[in-house]
Amino acid sequence: MKYWISLRKIASGAFTDNLGPVRYLAVPDGQPPAPGHEIPQMQWLRQIMALFQPDPKFPNDGPSGDILFFVHGYNSTVDNVDDRHRKIQAGLTANGFACPVISFDWPSGDLPLAYLPDRDKARAASVLLVSSGIKLFVRAQAEKCDINVHVLGHSTGAFLIREAFDHADDGQATATAWTAGQLVLIAGDVSAASFSADDPETESTYRHCYRLTNFFNGYDEVLQISNVKRVGLSPRVGRVGLPSDAPSKAVNVNCSDHFHATYPAADMATSHSWYFGDAKFLRDLTITLKGSVDWTLIPTRTTPSLTGTQSLVI
Repeated sequence: MKYWISLRKIASGAFTDNLGPVRYLAVPDGQPPAPGHEIPQMQWLRQIMALFQPDPKFPNDGPSGDILFFVHGYNSTVDNVDDRHRKIQAGLTANGFACPVISFDWPSGDLPLAYLPDRDKARAASVLLVSSGIKLFVRAQAEKCDINVHVLGHSTGAFLIREAFDHADDGQATATAWTAGQLVLIAGDVSAASFSADDPETESTYRHCYRLTNFFNGYDEVLQISNVKRVGLSPRVGRVGLPSDAPSKAVNVNCSDHFHATYPAADMATSHSWYFGDAKFLRDLTITLKGSVDWTLIPTRTTPSLTGTQSLVI
């Protein structure tokens, strides 16, 4: 079973690229997400919580485990998101990590030229990531459960996460105490400079996670084009990495050499989305989410440089 939160409006019995109400989906394996998979919120939450058993070391403490929210980028159809959801889940499972993936599917379109409208939709959808997603499991933790909530953002999904975490300190629906475990950005389409320590745009992002890991690729052609679309605005964190004055809880992983050696004939789209099918990245993601190894010792990476940046091992 696959679990989704969909914000897509329904028209003629199908999901569209317009913003609609929050829907909770339980999708049978092998089927694409569809409006008919909607179930009530509490039934959806109970089904997910039923996947977990108590930690054998603490049998009286209730269900224990990990979940991963996946937030996709712009220009993504339901089929695109479903394919990436399955690849992430398969990668975690293949690496021995029982961590259900939940897709937070906001209504991006399927046209590259719809970049700016998609970004507006991401901003509008951002508050719901916390209030209608993460907070459900935070409340469950108060009921004698120990569920670690992690978040993975690709492309514009990184922007949505930043907006969501920022709003969490402002909005009435999200302003109570909560913390995500691991926050992971891949090909992040958001300003690198905004991840400096004490930058007002990301103060809340850092405050509401245990660790932020940013995977970037200097060969990402989509983010180069994105810069042109923004009329030369700041470089993106998914192409140039975190700034040197990022907080100590931020980890920078340079994937440029690995990408260049592994995908020498890659096209523009692949330069931006190769992560989902890459065995080495998926192993690294698994180790990162587990958190049982200190980030300086993760075996899929080189040792940290003087700037704190690591690289995927080729």
